[in-house]
Amino acid sequence: MTERTAARVRAGLEHPEPEVRRRAAQEIPSLPAPESCDLLLVALGDDDWRVRKEAAAVATRVEPRTAVVFAVARALAEHDNIGLRNAAVEALILIGPDAVPGAIDALGRLDADGRKLAVEVLAGAPTLAGIKTLVRASRDADVNVVIAALEGLGKADLAGEEARELAVATLTALLGEEPEPTAARGAAEARAAARGPAVARAQVRGAALDALRALDAPVPWASLEPLLGDPLLRRNAIAASAGSAAPRALRMLAEAVADPSPTLAREATTSLGRSLEEVWGDEALVEIAARTLRASPAAHARLRALAKLARDPARGAALLALGLVRDPDDVSLIADALQSDDVAERAEAALHLFGAEAVEPLLAAGRSAAPSLRGATISMLPDLASPEGEPLAAVRDALGDTSPDVVAPALKSLAIVGVGADLASVARHARSADAKVASAAHGALLAIAARHVGPARDMLQGIDPRGDDALWAVIVIGALARAGAKAPSDAAFLASALTHREAAVRRATIDALAALGGEDALEAVTVSLADEEAVVALAAIRALGHLGHAEELASLAATTRDPMRLGAVLRALRDADPERAFAAARPLVRSRDPSIAAAALDVVGDVALDGHVEALLGATDHPDHEVVKLALGEIAKLGDERALAALASAVDHAAEPVRRCAAELLGQFGADGESILRARLDRERSADVRRAIMQALAVRSTGAT
Repeated sequence: MTERTAARVRAGLEHPEPEVRRRAAQEIPSLPAPESCDLLLVALGDDDWRVRKEAAAVATRVEPRTAVVFAVARALAEHDNIGLRNAAVEALILIGPDAVPGAIDALGRLDADGRKLAVEVLAGAPTLAGIKTLVRASRDADVNVVIAALEGLGKADLAGEEARELAVATLTALLGEEPEPTAARGAAEARAAARGPAVARAQVRGAALDALRALDAPVPWASLEPLLGDPLLRRNAIAASAGSAAPRALRMLAEAVADPSPTLAREATTSLGRSLEEVWGDEALVEIAARTLRASPAAHARLRALAKLARDPARGAALLALGLVRDPDDVSLIADALQSDDVAERAEAALHLFGAEAVEPLLAAGRSAAPSLRGATISMLPDLASPEGEPLAAVRDALGDTSPDVVAPALKSLAIVGVGADLASVARHARSADAKVASAAHGALLAIAARHVGPARDMLQGIDPRGDDALWAVIVIGALARAGAKAPSDAAFLASALTHREAAVRRATIDALAALGGEDALEAVTVSLADEEAVVALAAIRALGHLGHAEELASLAATTRDPMRLGAVLRALRDADPERAFAAARPLVRSRDPSIAAAALDVVGDVALDGHVEALLGATDHPDHEVVKLALGEIAKLGDERALAALASAVDHAAEPVRRCAAELLGQFGADGESILRARLDRERSADVRRAIMQALAVRSTGAT
């Protein structure tokens, strides 16, 4: 049978159609060695990239591992078939730590091209042994091998703290090394002979700087400053200065913003942005950069140009730096960035530096801008302007705009600064067809009515609980109830509104009844459990939880079969009576319905009662992987030895999705989690899970430095 399978796979790999060859490659792991290794090399050397890609992926499943690794590593010496050589590198990286011995062996016997490929394998599957080998390779006679080794050292944090410390020390030492002395010849001849080595030294130092950045390792300013005078290293040194709080670094970066080279100036701007974030609370340090920028028209012009480039990595830093310059003519440019999610936070920070000086330019920018930008400028006004005067008048005027992108931000602003006189204009938007506007109006009514009880109560006079104004009225009554300003007539009004023709009114009425409380409110909410609209019935369930009516909810938990409704019941019961909620939810964590099990886990994980840990642990063998992941998430919140033990077990789970989840969670458990991840990394066969482990280790290492 095995011989027939091998013959079929071999024939498939010789077929003229690439798709047939790709499918044949998928069968290679079913064959024993040495046949599997031989055919794997055939597939790795295929003319079609899809076949080579498939072969690299299945290499992780070919056994025995040692035979596969050394067979594939031999392909690193290939000179004629470049596709085979590159596919071999990819396969070894996917195999992971098991490939490290083969790569180390290859490094000792190959030519420069082969050594570079072996170094790439060691960089792609970081281990302590591999990092130590890369340190040795950083002294290789070939500069390309050295640079590849330094790039690999930039990933040393994935191999542990010892590996990271070794890499940082090696890389930092390379920055300060002096060139070998040139032989005594004529000056012109000596300069010509040294030119090549000088370029190579600059390449090595540049790669070392980049690797230190990748490790998020701070480079002392004393090591960086001497490199700034080398034209070949200036850009790398400026990039490595990002985040530096040294006064000379801040001045240098601000000056470099005006550099004639647009590329270098962009790098300087990006680095300056990082440094400004680091020193933002230190006025003296911020002022060093501010003075330098204000004194340079060229720097100001460069910042303006970068601030206009959408999706440019330096745009956010340029906006922040423009805030330091504080030129009123820049306000509209900065305001324009408020509508871009990737730089909006920095644009807001820049406008705050202007303070009240930004108000008038903001208003001017908003008058002729697109709706999204008008909305963004409206959102900023309450932070910059005084409570009185034209700026907030502009916010109120914006309620009459035809665009939801303007009205919704205006409503949100009034939720912060609105007064009783604003209630009527806000209320008109409560029934808006636009969901964003309606939601913003709801929030504004709640906030303003709670602050201004008298005007809110006055505006309720004469309102028909079944009329068109009922929605905003019940919202206001709910706000007054939460503010402790109930009135005897509120219960009757809400009881009548509960029969309104619109589901939105009935739902808002239930929320108001929950805030009002009392037996009448409880009775009215209970009746609404039978409402024909699901959103109203679910609101009634939640209200029962707020009202503390555990009896009805416990009964519903025992009889409800609809997953969505049951989830709402369990969560409401948790609000009313945590012990009953736990008793109802505990057996459901193993429900065959994943949505029910998920709702039960949400409740069990939130109730710190005896047995809740055991209940969570009991869900870790649920047949649905998503449920298991939810259980692990709840267990991780415990943050103790039980959680660590459960995650250590889960990282060995048969299902890849569960192992990935456990790896991500273990990254939060400090050194103990790190040791478990490293132990698993050494034996993990799935490339996807291994990537998740390395990412968790990278986050852990970055956070620890």
